[in-house]
Amino acid sequence: MMLCAWLCLVPQAPAAAPPAVVPVQLAPRAPEAGASLGWSPKAATVPLQRDGEVLRGEFPLGPEGTAAVRVELTRSPGAAHFDRLAIDLDRDGAFADGERLTTVPKDQRGKWWSSFEAVVQVPFGQVQRPYPMSLWFVADPAEPEAPPALRWSRRGWCEGTIELDGKPAHVLVTESVMDGVFTTADSWQLARDGKAVLRAASRKIDQHAWLDGKAWRLVEVAADGCALRLESCVPELTEAQERERADTMKADREAKRAPAPMVFGHDLAAALAEAERTGKRVFVDFETTWCGPCKQMDQWVYTAADVVAAAAGVVAVKLDGDEQKELVKRYEVKGYPTLLLLDGKGAVVRREVGYRSVAQMVRFFAP
Repeated sequence: MMLCAWLCLVPQAPAAAPPAVVPVQLAPRAPEAGASLGWSPKAATVPLQRDGEVLRGEFPLGPEGTAAVRVELTRSPGAAHFDRLAIDLDRDGAFADGERLTTVPKDQRGKWWSSFEAVVQVPFGQVQRPYPMSLWFVADPAEPEAPPALRWSRRGWCEGTIELDGKPAHVLVTESVMDGVFTTADSWQLARDGKAVLRAASRKIDQHAWLDGKAWRLVEVAADGCALRLESCVPELTEAQERERADTMKADREAKRAPAPMVFGHDLAAALAEAERTGKRVFVDFETTWCGPCKQMDQWVYTAADVVAAAAGVVAVKLDGDEQKELVKRYEVKGYPTLLLLDGKGAVVRREVGYRSVAQMVRFFAP
């Protein structure tokens, strides 16, 4: 009893104070000379309905209950391609003169692109927030019956400055899901200066960010992205450990190189004929000139000794998806790279889409 009483009188260490929450005010920004995001979010798609020579559609943007944004695509008299876009910028259900945009369609990789820029107003209670966006319509002469669709993406973001640990810091939030409302599905970043915060890779709003070796997380972000609250935190992993774990291509970069990379042909019919003659299978890599993961695989995967050895039993072919449209349709290619393993008759044995590592491709080529 005496021991217990003595222990009870020992002063207890004070509980650690909760981390201070730092409020930050942000303002909408749009790309300008020397200031644009270093990454692009996935675009949203608006299905369009044909009404004679007019294509009409609408899409949600903003808080629940907000009126949809109406759009109409038309051609100028005598124009061969859609070059006019009417868009309900103020959300009043009508098209004013200032809501009718004109562009000059451009031929890119055999398709006609009609591109526009606009600033739509998004209501949050009694406040209207400007929402800069890019919109584009692509017409493919090789697919005249394809369902028409307008695509768009937010051009801007919200940015603010705050003092953290005695020095200025820049905070940025931007949309990853195109709906006009900030949630944990969207992205943010933190850096000491404005250029660095724009260059930094995005991270989800529910993930922490590092600044000078210290981790910070968002406690709250306003739906319009113009206010948030930050607090410091202590993650399970150090910054260096997280960086190493995130480097998914490290093993591919460090893999042993083959004396020569894989050899690819560019004629599927010839490859199938050779496969039938030799009893080999056919490996088809659908790529494009603008596909980043395709270039990464060329550099790190198809040059690896293990991959070159594993591919000895196949006839390899690279096909440009922008040029081989009939084959893209036949093999239902939806993204790049699309990797197919075919038997000698051209039937698909295996299919993968997107970047695949050295280890994954060795398994892909296995009998």
